[in-house]
Amino acid sequence: MVNDSKKGRKLSSKEIDEFLALPIIARIATVKADGSPHVAPAWQQWDGEAMWVIPRSKSSWYVNLSREPRVCISCADDINPEHARVTIEGIAEVESGPVPLVGPVKEIADEMAIRYMGPDGPSYAAKTANCLRYLVKITPTKIVSSRGKWHKRYIVTK
Repeated sequence: MVNDSKKGRKLSSKEIDEFLALPIIARIATVKADGSPHVAPAWQQWDGEAMWVIPRSKSSWYVNLSREPRVCISCADDINPEHARVTIEGIAEVESGPVPLVGPVKEIADEMAIRYMGPDGPSYAAKTANCLRYLVKITPTKIVSSRGKWHKRYIVTK
């Protein structure tokens, strides 16, 4: 049963933290060199203040954010009836890389792998441990969240 008191409202900071701790795939929007948008799915790690992503060193979205660090991330649960959503606009900053899966990159990658794939997730990540990646921190400049039904301003009736 859906709690109607939670429909059509913003998520609290605690609810955002809880939601982003789920295996929700992030869709990260970057800007290509020609100015057109590019959206890519990515595993994400939210620490309560920033979002972390680990792109492969030659991924197109990494190339884009290295040139233009302003990004937008959409995380949405489109399966459950409450349809929670969090959108983060922010600035991407490379913390390390390109490096293989070692140190902080491996720690965050293993946490992500467990969340998205279960207890054996790190063995999946280990298969490409020598491939170069970046550890990217995205500091939010704006966070918008919602849960539940459409806000009345979006409902048009004849």
